[in-house]
Amino acid sequence: MKPLTALALVLLLAACGSSPQSQFFTLTPVPPAGAAASPQGAATPAPAAKAGPPLQVGRIGIPGALDRVSLVTRGDGPRMEVSDRARWIAPLDELIRRALTADLRQRMGADRVLAPGDPTPRAGARQVAVNFQQFSADAAGHVVMEADWLVGAPDARHVTSTPITIQLDAGPGPEAMAAGMSQALGRLADAIAAREAGR
Repeated sequence: MKPLTALALVLLLAACGSSPQSQFFTLTPVPPAGAAASPQGAATPAPAAKAGPPLQVGRIGIPGALDRVSLVTRGDGPRMEVSDRARWIAPLDELIRRALTADLRQRMGADRVLAPGDPTPRAGARQVAVNFQQFSADAAGHVVMEADWLVGAPDARHVTSTPITIQLDAGPGPEAMAAGMSQALGRLADAIAAREAGR
């Protein structure tokens, strides 16, 4: 083996050995706010929504700066930090859709909320659409969600969206950030379920 080739191989192996290992995170469902725990530790479901077409979480709008595989944290001023090793296990909109669906099922019942990919019943289903303006944490673990959400028929033209702002302190680190974002989605689900129960 030529000396230069051997040196290049050593440098390549050293670079591979020193690269940080990726960590993968997801968003998880959380119990309803104020849910009482049973003796077995399971949360008591919130009151179910009134009868009508089931819901299905549809369009999830995410700013391009956050719609990426790597976790993004807010820095000072306009600066954003993109992690080189903390990553979402799947596209962020898919994780949000699945976690929010599971949250709504806990609050409204599995028969009232269709899972992603479920066939739509003949009578149709109303769509939950959420448009996020902000959904991230800073280095200290302060999670901020700013979004507009609505529930209506897929072809609805005149449905008014509802703005919501959620802030909570999750703690520093990507694991805490993912848990805090999951908690924020749970609070969003609380608001949607409460509106559905009162309509």
